[in-house]
Amino acid sequence: MESPKECVVMCSMPEDRNRVETGAIQFGGDWPGVFIRGDNAAYYSMALDSLLSGNVDPMTLGILSGLNELLKSSHV
Repeated sequence: MESPKECVVMCSMPEDRNRVETGAIQFGGDWPGVFIRGDNAAYYSMALDSLLSGNVDPMTLGILSGLNELLKSSHV
């Protein structure tokens, strides 16, 4: 199994941006996908951990609802 660093694909930063925000992104003619910034990924990971351990509270549901909408945003 590859380590997480081996799975990272390095891309050039678009010239018109200082950073890429969490959201749907598309490269050329490829299918759209979702980019999740590290700080957002940490919240999603904690919410998924809570869900998988059976500890679902309103905060967790709100975060996971946001993740669901984010994933839907890449639908063509």
